[in-house]
Amino acid sequence: MFNAVLFAGNEPDGAVIEQLAVESGEVSFQKTLYRYPQTFELAQVLNAASPDLIFLDLSESASALAVASQARAHSSKAAVIGFGGGWQAFRQHDLELAGITDLLMSPVTLKSFRESVERAIQKQQGGVQENLIAFLPSKAGSGATTIALNTAGYLAGAADKSRSKKVLLIDADLHSGVISILLDVKPRWSVLDALENAGELDYTSWSNYAVKVHDVDFLISDPTRKVQASWTGYHHLLDFAARRYDHILVDLPEVINDATVEIVRRAKSVFVVCTPELPSMALAPQRCQELESRGVPAEKITVVINRWHKGEITAAQAREIMNHPVILFRNDYGAVSRAARAYDFVKPGSKLGDSFGEFARKLAGEPETGGGPLSFLRFGS
Repeated sequence: MFNAVLFAGNEPDGAVIEQLAVESGEVSFQKTLYRYPQTFELAQVLNAASPDLIFLDLSESASALAVASQARAHSSKAAVIGFGGGWQAFRQHDLELAGITDLLMSPVTLKSFRESVERAIQKQQGGVQENLIAFLPSKAGSGATTIALNTAGYLAGAADKSRSKKVLLIDADLHSGVISILLDVKPRWSVLDALENAGELDYTSWSNYAVKVHDVDFLISDPTRKVQASWTGYHHLLDFAARRYDHILVDLPEVINDATVEIVRRAKSVFVVCTPELPSMALAPQRCQELESRGVPAEKITVVINRWHKGEITAAQAREIMNHPVILFRNDYGAVSRAARAYDFVKPGSKLGDSFGEFARKLAGEPETGGGPLSFLRFGS
């Protein structure tokens, strides 16, 4: 839920906006004024409400733009959404200079209200979250969960406790997530519970939702609950977690939806995981194109070819096909199988374990060790 304030020129117009906020389930008005506040009163309202959004009636355009400028100077975090007819008297450039983030055009519907809120929040509070990494498969069964799980373990110090970091892994495959099976845990609360209450998260509630296993915190899915998440839930959850972890990894299903798009837009890096088999390889470029169509810059996307064997496609050949950087993880079914039976990460000292260690160092911005692991883990440029 986003905190908001409303400044409307008249009560009927303001009531429409308030009703849409209730119906959306995304916006909660902390203060409503049916007039334009003076500078001192505006500062009081913004200090008390700490809004994410300011809804501003533009009917009296000159007064409204003055309020918008003062509001943005006082609260740079808040996005300003203009509504009413006054905006027609100004060029887009003038509105932007005054601090209007988005316009809610007439006729105002629930759909247009929600779209305006999303655009405004993304424009004002969007940007790259430096500690956020996303993994998704080109098709189910490509091993994205194995890559994400073991990368989290090695970032948390599976190979060297002296360099461990605080790591969170979010199982965002709400309908088919298997991390609970791989770790043999059955938490009372799931990631969906955290998402549904993301706007009110605090230390106590977080300790109920996050499950620590092998020094990694997990938010685990519950496939028995067939409920959809919202982008606002992920927005608030990631905001809360960003300050508490060195690294946040997200294991996604193969198709990005209107909720999980919040994750890939914010992520510093997005890894599309495939295998050398034809169907998986063929779908990988499609997944990359889908990400780009959702606003993910191409330079953030890397393709991981999992279960690779020597003599198959090279990194250079794969790079030509994918048109993105490529990483090859050689196949080591035995190491993965032993880890699964032990409900643990792939062991350090194995070739695959060393590869995960090298990959984790690269993600953490640490120097590569060179030698053995790099002959097993290949980065194509």
